[in-house]
Amino acid sequence: MTAPFSLAALLRLRRLQHDQAAAEVSTSRARAAELAARRRFAENSLARLMSSDGAAESLHWAAAARAASSSALGELSVLEEVTQRHLVESQSRLAETRAQAISLEKLEARHDEATRKDELRREQNLLDEIPARTAPPTRGKGTS
Repeated sequence: MTAPFSLAALLRLRRLQHDQAAAEVSTSRARAAELAARRRFAENSLARLMSSDGAAESLHWAAAARAASSSALGELSVLEEVTQRHLVESQSRLAETRAQAISLEKLEARHDEATRKDELRREQNLLDEIPARTAPPTRGKGTS
């Protein structure tokens, strides 16, 4: 009977941590893409507001809309910075968890290889013993 890999539970934990970090990176990327789309929409809306027909009331409404859009763009910029920092941090965690999992995977591979070699050695020893068990006893030379 071969001994199981003693760090298998830790390896499973590291793989779960890696999967969780990968999901976090994916979520951060999706959030960054969403914010970029919102930013493009706000910028396009602001560009459309720049032209007016020249009426005083239209100019007041356009100025208010531009101020609101500018404020929204400022808030989006802050959110994008925060999201970008979060993305970088989550990518760093992903790399770290992957490195931890890889080191344990290498240990597991070495354990599996040693176990396989041990099993083959024991099997070969058994095969080597078979002829000795089944061979007829040999007579000593020179006795008649």
